[in-house]
Amino acid sequence: MKLPKLFGLRGNMALITGLTIGILAVTAQGFFGLQPPVGDGVCYISHPANLVNWISNTLFSTEFTIKSIFIQVPVLTSVGTILGSLTASLRNKEFRFRRGPVRDNLTAFIFGFLVINFGLLWGACPLRTVVLSSYGMLFAGVMWFVMAGGVIAAAQYIKWRSRRP
Repeated sequence: MKLPKLFGLRGNMALITGLTIGILAVTAQGFFGLQPPVGDGVCYISHPANLVNWISNTLFSTEFTIKSIFIQVPVLTSVGTILGSLTASLRNKEFRFRRGPVRDNLTAFIFGFLVINFGLLWGACPLRTVVLSSYGMLFAGVMWFVMAGGVIAAAQYIKWRSRRP
C-alpha cells in the first residue's frame, strides 16, 4: 500500500507523530479510562530511574518509588536502546572509542547532569508533557515551552560551536 504524497516520510514526520500520539491518547482514555493518560513515552530520564529503583527494590528490599506499570517487570527501553545502538555500530563497523578534550567532556557532563535533574524534578517525559498540556494542564504547557526553549538554545549553541575557528 502506497501512502499519499501528503504523508511522505521526510516533510511530515512531525504531523504523523502528532496525529499518532493524539489518536493513541484518545484511545487510551476511551478504552482504559485513563484521565489524563498516565503512560510514558520512550523517556531516557524516568525509565533509567525506574530501572535503577526496580533493581534496588528487588535486590536490597528498598522501597523506592516506581511507576505502577513497572512494578512486576523492569522497564528496559534504555537498555534496549544502548544494546541496539551498540549492535548497529558494530554491524556497520562504526564503533570506536573516541577521546575528546577534557573541557568538552566536563561541559557535557554538567549539561547532562542538569538535564537529568530538571527532568526528574518535572517527573515526566516530553511526550507525556505534550499530552498533559493538550489536556489543559497549565504547568505542563509551561514545561513544554521550557523544554522547547532548551532545545532551541542547545541547537544554537551547537551551531555556534561548530562555526568557531
